Amino acid sequence: MSEPLYAQRYRLVEALPPGWALAVHRAEDAGGRPVRITVVRPADPDAFTRRVGVVAAARHLDLPTVLDIGRDGADVFVVTEDVRGDDAAALVARGPLPVSVAMLVAAKAAAGLAALHGHGAVHGGVEPQALVQTGDGTVKLTGAGLAAAYLPPDLRPGAPAAGARYLSPEEIRGRPAEPASDVYRLGLVLYLLLTGSHVFDGPDAATVAREHLDGVVQPPQFRNPEVPPALAQIVLRALEKNPARRGSAAQLQQDLSGVLGAAQVQVAPLPEKPKNRGWIWALGVLVVVALAGLGVAWAAGVFDSETPAAKQVAVPDLVGMTEQGAAKALEQAGLKVGKVVSEQSDKGPAGTVITQDPAAGSQVAEGSLVALTVSSGASPSPPPAVDVPDVVGSTQAEAVQTLGAAGFVVVVVQESSLTPAGEVVSQSPTGGVIAKSGSTVTISVSTGPAVEPSPSPSP
Repeated sequence: MSEPLYAQRYRLVEALPPGWALAVHRAEDAGGRPVRITVVRPADPDAFTRRVGVVAAARHLDLPTVLDIGRDGADVFVVTEDVRGDDAAALVARGPLPVSVAMLVAAKAAAGLAALHGHGAVHGGVEPQALVQTGDGTVKLTGAGLAAAYLPPDLRPGAPAAGARYLSPEEIRGRPAEPASDVYRLGLVLYLLLTGSHVFDGPDAATVAREHLDGVVQPPQFRNPEVPPALAQIVLRALEKNPARRGSAAQLQQDLSGVLGAAQVQVAPLPEKPKNRGWIWALGVLVVVALAGLGVAWAAGVFDSETPAAKQVAVPDLVGMTEQGAAKALEQAGLKVGKVVSEQSDKGPAGTVITQDPAAGSQVAEGSLVALTVSSGASPSPPPAVDVPDVVGSTQAEAVQTLGAAGFVVVVVQESSLTPAGEVVSQSPTGGVIAKSGSTVTISVSTGPAVEPSPSPSP
């Protein structure tokens, strides 16, 4: 039996647990770059390939880059950059994360979701294993779009509860995942990071599914008193049963960044006062030492400078915050907002900071200015190319509906034909041709056979 096509293109290094996929491999491309290959068998390989193509166009710092998509018979393999680190389940293995760390991880994941949704893509599989924090602190939201190729979860009584813990109510009802479903699922993961426990759990999948539909979410501060009320409200809004009330991923990211910015700097406690009169003697010693130090400093020429050295402070990490949240974080750190420029970029949702100068962690003088670059949104991407449906032989109404659902503008012309009246006799472009969504498809509809004039009677 011949080896799979992906094994001919890449050097396989290690087989990983497949999870819901057919196979997952660590591999290397021709240049030696580490990659990850996920192999799935979707019901409609063509539609799945187009879906992953849209995901690949949504490039973002918090999403793994999609490097290749290929077909091997009924199988489809998706090649991405190899992301290594701890997923959300591993991060909470020893208990809840610090609140600020949990918020930062979720805010980065929400930014990745916002980029996907901005390109018309849905992740569809947000769960603890999909959020990976690498060794340098980067957060990657992995597996975008792959869930479309997986079998529906088993929600029957007796099935494992894990299959239902991270589903949205609408998915449990059998509807396809939508952007609001991703927000709900991320809310479930954030709850896990903050409390160390699942929102809903039970003996089997059917029990957990019913809780998602009808259960009441216990506020996260009941399980972790460190969760502030403002953050609890954000979590509970993301876990609304009604998708229309959850807000967007971009809004979730902005809300988390706002709360995170307000808690960026902690004030150190003041030193305790001396409890006995020995402080008088200690003060005298300090005065003598200070005078001696001043004498040495004077001799060394320290006071030749006109201004004393300014206090040094660390620049906070502002990337991913809103401009307002960044300004608040800088104020609390003793710094100020410098020049703010807007740049069209897909590195973050509109209104969020994508770069800063000086960089996070730099030591600068107190009161210094920090320049910000704020995203004005991703550059408009060209409409996706899709297959033109073949509507020849359909009625005019059926053809218009089919082409319109595929994203095309329909122009109808009529012509006489032996074909029954009302049927489509030809179309341009023809069926199966790849064309841009939103382009025009002209269909010719039969008016029936042409009526020939009857011959004049002979005299």
